[in-house]
Amino acid sequence: MTIWDGSSSALLSRVGATHGWLSATTPHPAVPFSLFAIAHAVRVACAYRGIARAGGYDQQLGNFQAALVPLVLILGGSTVSSVLLGLVPGWVVTPVPVATYGLIPLVAAKTGLVSLILSLPTLPRETLFCLIDGFSRIMGMTTLGVDVVLTHPNAAVRSSPWAMVLVAFLSGGGGGMLVPMFGMFGPEWGFTTTPSFVKNGLSIDVWSAAFIGYIYATLIDAHPFFRHPVAYAFAHVPALRDFVDVPKGYLTHSARGSMLLQPAEAKIFCSLLLASMLFTSRLVLPSLRRSSSSSPLSGAKAAAAKQRKQLVAGVRDAQQAVASASASGVQTPGQGAKGKAGVRERKMQ
Repeated sequence: MTIWDGSSSALLSRVGATHGWLSATTPHPAVPFSLFAIAHAVRVACAYRGIARAGGYDQQLGNFQAALVPLVLILGGSTVSSVLLGLVPGWVVTPVPVATYGLIPLVAAKTGLVSLILSLPTLPRETLFCLIDGFSRIMGMTTLGVDVVLTHPNAAVRSSPWAMVLVAFLSGGGGGMLVPMFGMFGPEWGFTTTPSFVKNGLSIDVWSAAFIGYIYATLIDAHPFFRHPVAYAFAHVPALRDFVDVPKGYLTHSARGSMLLQPAEAKIFCSLLLASMLFTSRLVLPSLRRSSSSSPLSGAKAAAAKQRKQLVAGVRDAQQAVASASASGVQTPGQGAKGKAGVRERKMQ
């Protein structure tokens, strides 16, 4: 029985309808912010203020500073990609995005809402955060990423798979590089040190943008280039045909498009995939590491390592004691015997 035969479309449509309702419904007709936008802005405030409180400088943040960082984090990547493509960023046309991610995070922190949310149990809180992140970041990777490239007036850009993945990467993960690059999570900004992602590699919050952009472009058959890995897998792993049913035209080199999913459904699928990736990275893997470190075998290894360190430290201390005694004129037992033998030899002479 195949698991990719179109039967998932109904489920994806229901999830998409729920997300669409949250994105279109406001708490009051006079409020320009949708329910989902408010939830995402509060989640951004929790992330920013959580880092600030862990560093002990939350009270050092000025109001304008605290409002600007979420704006750069959310809108910075799409602004960079828009400039590269010669397009006008959306926040230049309407002030709603600026008000959403500049005002709401500040209000959430000042009213104590952030403190309340951060005090909730970790598992339900972080699970909710993963879902919000998964559905919010998709817009930068798909709508402002791959879709923008596909509708670009320049034909060379429209036909470039590299541009699709690159713009998805910048739009979806650019803000996650800009903020730490200039030390904007801290109280004092400046490009004074090498960004941590340069030395330690990109976090999943950044590199997942390129990965999801690639998956989305594959699902909507944005370019024949994206068919090749799928065709290669089907050619070398025939068992895949028993689990995945793809259109015949998708496995050919025909220029005619043959989508695996419609764009709206593909976005919901990618949202769920990204949320699952974030959940695994933030909760599952750390839990497994803690479990492995607390196992008896790990405890024995840690004890053996500690014993070796103590032994090495004892030898080092003994060597330093001998050296110190020699330098201060204090004789060790062996040195005293040699000294007395020397005195006897001089008397005999």
